[in-house]
Amino acid sequence: MTIPCRHCGEEFDPDNLPNDAAVEAGMILAVERYDDAGKVCGNCLASRGRLAMMYDLSCH
Repeated sequence: MTIPCRHCGEEFDPDNLPNDAAVEAGMILAVERYDDAGKVCGNCLASRGRLAMMYDLSCH
């Protein structure tokens, strides 16, 4: 089942996300900080995760 991403609108399957460290970091943030788990596609999760790993001091 595909749904639109909350951020970019791209259709994605929330049960079939890429196995990538940036996506995993984005998923952690989706649960712990943004309360949008299952509503954000892999590309947006990866972007969120990479930015957090680079710039968010609380993620280190």
